[in-house]
Amino acid sequence: MDAPTLAELQRWMIEMPPAFAAEPEGFAGGHVRVYAVMSDLFETLFGTSDHELADLFRPAERGPVERNRLRLALAFAHLLSCPRLRRAGRSSRSLRGLLSQELPTLAAVAKTEELPSNEQLREELIRRTLRALGLGLHGESTAEFEDRLRQVDSVERHRLLREAAKRERRAREVREAMAKKAAQEAAAKVSRE
Repeated sequence: MDAPTLAELQRWMIEMPPAFAAEPEGFAGGHVRVYAVMSDLFETLFGTSDHELADLFRPAERGPVERNRLRLALAFAHLLSCPRLRRAGRSSRSLRGLLSQELPTLAAVAKTEELPSNEQLREELIRRTLRALGLGLHGESTAEFEDRLRQVDSVERHRLLREAAKRERRAREVREAMAKKAAQEAAAKVSRE
């Protein structure tokens, strides 16, 4: 099977059916049983159910990050159902890290409602999924693929922004402390004279 192109997978994501963009069960107006969608997908992909992995898609709480995680899971399910990626007999192990570790981290920083308009976020989901499946994109070397994934990585970008804000806060504190000390020294010098 030839590697898919980024353009065809982007198109697949843009044309996501409304059911994959609907509210998860357990949230206001929600009716999509994400657990059932993932269970069906695993049956199709792996030829067997993976109840342990599917159980990860029952709502754990009712907060906005959990809602976003389940909505991202539906987007991943839609992507994984693409005929270009779907092959029965795959090992669920290849997706376990993506769905159990990367997805919750991504859900904390990337908003699912941005998928239709955010080409970079769609590309990130595509690249993360392909990496988990051990696949690449047509016309890209492994190094090019990984380099581009680093460029669109929302989690890494968020981490770098947090670190930059922390460094800026610390620099501001140092500047303020130095200014206060200089003012105290100036006041002490004036009082001695």
